[in-house]
Amino acid sequence: MPKGNCYGDDGFALLAVLAFLLLFAALLLPFSSAARLAALTSSHDFEHARLSYAAEAVNAYLADKLASDTSWKGSIKRDAGADGMSCRIKDLTLAFRMVNHAGLIDLNVATTTTIAAGLAALGLDDRQAGAVANSIVAFRSPQRDTALPIGPEADFGLKHAPFEDVVELFDFTEMRRFTPEQLGEIFTVDSHSAFIDRDLASKPLQSILAKLDGAVHDGSNAFPTYTLTTRISRRGDTAIDAGIFTVSKDRQTGRHSSALAISTTAKAALPSCNLVLGTDITTWFEEAFG
Repeated sequence: MPKGNCYGDDGFALLAVLAFLLLFAALLLPFSSAARLAALTSSHDFEHARLSYAAEAVNAYLADKLASDTSWKGSIKRDAGADGMSCRIKDLTLAFRMVNHAGLIDLNVATTTTIAAGLAALGLDDRQAGAVANSIVAFRSPQRDTALPIGPEADFGLKHAPFEDVVELFDFTEMRRFTPEQLGEIFTVDSHSAFIDRDLASKPLQSILAKLDGAVHDGSNAFPTYTLTTRISRRGDTAIDAGIFTVSKDRQTGRHSSALAISTTAKAALPSCNLVLGTDITTWFEEAFG
């Protein structure tokens, strides 16, 4: 006859196994959660990368169309300039903006008066605008001209060379209240022209230029330059690509830039993306993101 309570021993063994399984599950839980989080993060990163590459490809396509298709350029550039335009492809929302640098002030060739007008359009008062404009002209001048009035000093001294990017304006303390996007609405270093097309300038700048009584010359540039911004949104994720492109039949260059603002509701909501991207590109989006 067996001694002890064999049924009690079996019950204890079962409890021990269950306890071990619960402990094992508790140990595995952080690892499984981390693996799931990593998978979700990887999936999100992959989707964002797809949208980013697509936005970059759209900008390259738009630059090519600006250089090669005059009728296409004339049909959309006005709507795309001020607030941008948008369209939908299935669950994708695409927004575009094109800013012609003919309506911007080139920091390297504009006169002090014109630069001061741009600074006033940003929000500086007349006294500040005039003083900073003097410093900007001195900053870009090849050598110190003792006859040239100078306003606020740049933190790292005068460069005595052309501006390479509008963000160099941040060398001046007075300009740090503005964002790169705000500077890009008024100034450029890529038009290489003292001519300004007032019709293409931003509304704040237009009103100030109108008061200069011929101090600003209207005209066109042999090598049109545009800032192109494309924003693509899908299921709560958004990717933006912005570039500055100089376009002509014989010449096309581009570089990345700070993204200009695109209004949440673009000025022109197009019935179809075919009007901007054409049938082939629109079909590719439908297949790639379907």
